[in-house]
Amino acid sequence: MSTTSTTTTMTTSHDLLLATGSCPSVIRIRNIQSTIQGPSDAWGRPNRPQPISVSLTVHLHQAFGSTSASDALAPDTIHYGLLSKAVLATLSLLDCQKSTRKSLSLRDILEGIWTDLTGQDTLSGPVRYRGNGAPFLQLEFVRSLQVTVHLPKATLQGGGVSLTTTGVFEQGKLVMRGSALRLHELKVPVLIGVNDNEREAKQGVVADVSVERFDESSDSYHYLERVVVQAMSESSFETIEALVADLAIHMKAHLAKNHKAPLDGHGWHLKIAVEKPIAVVFADAPCVELRINTNDVDLTKVTT
Repeated sequence: MSTTSTTTTMTTSHDLLLATGSCPSVIRIRNIQSTIQGPSDAWGRPNRPQPISVSLTVHLHQAFGSTSASDALAPDTIHYGLLSKAVLATLSLLDCQKSTRKSLSLRDILEGIWTDLTGQDTLSGPVRYRGNGAPFLQLEFVRSLQVTVHLPKATLQGGGVSLTTTGVFEQGKLVMRGSALRLHELKVPVLIGVNDNEREAKQGVVADVSVERFDESSDSYHYLERVVVQAMSESSFETIEALVADLAIHMKAHLAKNHKAPLDGHGWHLKIAVEKPIAVVFADAPCVELRINTNDVDLTKVTT
């Protein structure tokens, strides 16, 4: 294995989308399902077997010229069946190695998949080119790659936790990347609303929260879930707007106390979406979403 140094920009999903641009061809696979032992479960216990799913999006520089013209697979596309098998092979290999190593984190799983697909380890420092065979993807044809690893049973009150890494490439070299930790659909009873009846009893509220530019190797999502759920349970705001702003304060305080901020000083980027499913009779749910950098969140603000 040889090592070369590189510098990549850690940025937000919005900036990555702009950098990717309007690519002429895209390959997506959603929810490749398997099982894994290693990442923490909903109670924070490591090395417990649980279901896992992997989703991928690959943006290519060129359109499907030869493949579409000849109706036969050519190098200008990616065989989605083989791509799925490559991901499953990585998960199987990682699971088979569980008796000879420490517990894998969710980051370790994602890094293993990324390395097997690209031949590079770009999640935690310098690029490392592996010497054992060729990687699955030919990066000279790839504009961007996004890999999401989802543990659907790893939250106590939601639809699971996921970690996503996206990379943008130029001439086969990674030039920009992002990483986001997400808690899916946390369902919490909350006292919220402006109407008299809403002040009398709690109603079910659904929160979906993400921390972008999150780049740590250990599993800590169960602590973040605890912070978000407790803040929602103890709140009594009249508006969702006030609730999401309060959640940003609690999330920043938790991150600042327990995690290392991005080294460039630009903070984490939070995405907080809250729905009230029963608030509007003839709609599924109203939703209010806040997107804010933690550098812009004032921890001295009084919350109620």
